[in-house]
Amino acid sequence: MPKDQSLDNRNMEYLRVLRTPQVVASSLSGGLLSASRITRDTPGHGMTDDHVPEDAFMLSLQRRDYQGALWVDGKQVDFRGSRRGNFTLYDYSRVWRADLQSPFDCVNFYISRRALFSLEEEIGTKPLEGFDIAPGADINDPIVHNIVNALVPIFDGRYDTNQLLLDYVGTGLLVHLASTYGSVHRQSHIRRGGLTPLQLNRATALLDANLHGRLNLSDVARECGLSSSYFARAFKVSTGGTPHQWLAQRRIDKATELMRNSSLTLKEIAASCGFSDQAHFTRVFSEAKGMPPAAWRRNVILTPSFSLYQVSPKFRPS
Repeated sequence: MPKDQSLDNRNMEYLRVLRTPQVVASSLSGGLLSASRITRDTPGHGMTDDHVPEDAFMLSLQRRDYQGALWVDGKQVDFRGSRRGNFTLYDYSRVWRADLQSPFDCVNFYISRRALFSLEEEIGTKPLEGFDIAPGADINDPIVHNIVNALVPIFDGRYDTNQLLLDYVGTGLLVHLASTYGSVHRQSHIRRGGLTPLQLNRATALLDANLHGRLNLSDVARECGLSSSYFARAFKVSTGGTPHQWLAQRRIDKATELMRNSSLTLKEIAASCGFSDQAHFTRVFSEAKGMPPAAWRRNVILTPSFSLYQVSPKFRPS
């Protein structure tokens, strides 16, 4: 019988946990997802291997401060690490690799698309497209932290594995993720005449990796196996806007993310987000947000906030 390649992701084999004796891993399997705790007390674990592309996610919560680097679809993400108690979400339908630089102690949840389908069937939530969480976002969510803490005694061997507990914890985690970060406002996974979830993920990943707008419409359509004209219509059905509009909104989204979470200058942010120069960035941002980027950034720094800024992968019409 051929091997189920998704097991490589569920077992976190691409993290090289099976070939590095310094790494200690333990796993739990519930009815909706699986969880693994992976620890290493010395730095320099190095680059991960390639994961298996599939319609699934990994949620990784750090139990100690962690430093590393991250690449998504071949492009380095502005990610320096994760604070203790925070989590990062990884989409297995995109290509990502990480350089695990510091010691780490993390609990990783493998969440298949089937788990999201099961959530819809069991509790009657609206169809889930995925999660509105930017690649590399380091998220402070006390609820997720407490859910993970409920499993730590099992990982530590203080309590026996309990299937009912795992199912309960898994359902609670999925319900919280869906209600807080889930893309649930669409009426179906595939709107009539729209793109499939994988096609939409691929298209938006390509656009996101080419914010300067040098990618031709035909190139993106070809990657989705569609003609240019059909792709343009299907993209608008799926997102509510054209690829050009999506790209314009994504530039603003990424710029606000970098102004909030990085020390890059406005000139560097303008270049990173595909604007021709800082003046272009200032003009477009001011039209979108009602104030120049420098003023917006000062307001963010001066205003305490306990909510996470989220970047939507979809065009949001004004």
